[in-house]
Amino acid sequence: MTKHYILQALNADGKSVYIDDVPNGKNCECTCAECGGKLIAKNKGRIKVHHFAHENGNDSIRCSQTASHLLAKEIIAEEKRIPIPRNGQIDFHQTDSIEQEKFMGDIVPDLYANYENRPYIVEILVTHEVDEEKLQKIMQHKISAVEIDLSDKTFESKEDVKVAIYNPQNIKILYDDDTRRISERKEILLNYGLKLKVDRGGIVDCPYARAYVPQEFCRECVFCCKEDSENIRCGIRLPLLLRPDLRNETTILVNQNKVMFPSEAKQYNESHFGWKMRQAVEHGIMAQMMFYRR
Repeated sequence: MTKHYILQALNADGKSVYIDDVPNGKNCECTCAECGGKLIAKNKGRIKVHHFAHENGNDSIRCSQTASHLLAKEIIAEEKRIPIPRNGQIDFHQTDSIEQEKFMGDIVPDLYANYENRPYIVEILVTHEVDEEKLQKIMQHKISAVEIDLSDKTFESKEDVKVAIYNPQNIKILYDDDTRRISERKEILLNYGLKLKVDRGGIVDCPYARAYVPQEFCRECVFCCKEDSENIRCGIRLPLLLRPDLRNETTILVNQNKVMFPSEAKQYNESHFGWKMRQAVEHGIMAQMMFYRR
């Protein structure tokens, strides 16, 4: 028979504590986070799994599940390392800040984190997955969210839980706000961007370079969006009626369906509008010279 261990509990001050961080026996002065019952700490042995047990002997599966949920949140908060959805994949990053059970008005996520000035939500699934109603509310907040599935699993240590948390196979993307941002940016560029005609495989007068550049340079630019095979839209100058954050967006590569973090965008744009642009202009000059020699 599988044993479901209680590894996390609440101390006398109501703080979440791990089994190895409290005194042995009743001296731990801990209670069960699920039922509120008094617990005994069994953490002296070297062979048996260290765990909490109810004084009355009623160690239910539900109590261990709640303890696992509590421990998982503590681990992520301590590590400050969260899974972030990016282009349909999961990346792990050290957060700038993280908070458990943050009240957000209509929802209270398990973990709310910030990375490079962008918010992220992490939900822990042990018994109840995120339902459609909560998912819709997360989407309304426009915050990317993932769910870590720890259901149907048993753990004998904190390390076991940590391994499960950071296993990509246990992580599901609930909502990736990058998809919305890319779509929004594309719509803005197509509606308000300068219409530039592709001529001889390039743009005759790039608004940024002020010169002829190959269209490949535009396709890799944060200001550009391909309209069709003959035209490119450029957002270097957008109408003032748009919000400043929409006009000054420099982290989205529409043609690549990619959103960069601010630090990535800074490095990318420095090279794109630096040596890559000089290279593109030189290539454009050579291409025009070849064209007029024909």
